[in-house]
Amino acid sequence: MSLITVVCCYNDRKQYQEFTETLNRQNMTCELIGIDNCNHEFSSCSSALNSVRETVRTKYVIYSHQDIRLPEENMLARFAEYLEQIGTYDILGVAGAVKSPSGDAKGDVCVLSCVRHGNDLVTAGEAEYHGIAECESVDECFFGGTARCFLEKPFDEALCDDWHLYAVERCLSARADGGHVYVCDLPLTHLSGGKINSAYNKGFRRLAYHYRQFPWIRTVCGASRTDWLHRNLFYIKRKLLICLRRI
Repeated sequence: MSLITVVCCYNDRKQYQEFTETLNRQNMTCELIGIDNCNHEFSSCSSALNSVRETVRTKYVIYSHQDIRLPEENMLARFAEYLEQIGTYDILGVAGAVKSPSGDAKGDVCVLSCVRHGNDLVTAGEAEYHGIAECESVDECFFGGTARCFLEKPFDEALCDDWHLYAVERCLSARADGGHVYVCDLPLTHLSGGKINSAYNKGFRRLAYHYRQFPWIRTVCGASRTDWLHRNLFYIKRKLLICLRRI
């Protein structure tokens, strides 16, 4: 029996086929669950991923974007080794957010990642680290943990009712319950860099309110204080930038 199930919700069959080919080249076998959303059956990634959580039979589960590629044949095995090092209710990803080491009072975000983005294979990370490092949240592109964790604590379909921030929400939930969040040094290729839109902006404000026990919410796409004033100022600033097409 395989150790890992990989779950991928896709809306582009060509990209998904290329993703499955990169998995097939790995030197470690895995179960693969593809969720076909080409006909828009699901209105959110949370609902799509929750729809298959009871079918996972392996110890670990990974949730991946369709445009992730594994250029080295041992990458899945390496991620599995890191999964063995974390707790039952911890989360592991490949791109994580921490407070900037400069200690800036504005709470600048530092991204920990070895992922390479786009055609130019630009490295996403902003600081060196090796192995796994603790962080505050991880990106949705490739993350996971124990199947038990996601079975008992499914994705929040009310808070994350679109295609953004569902991994961030799981990270905040894990930390609120005393768990930990980690990022590992896997140099995957991510063909896109993601985009902040109005749905993302609204979702971030909802998260900031729901998890206001944390003074800050830091993601790989930015950070804000969670008090009423700052979360709304952050929302308005982002809204203006989106309207001006500056982000």
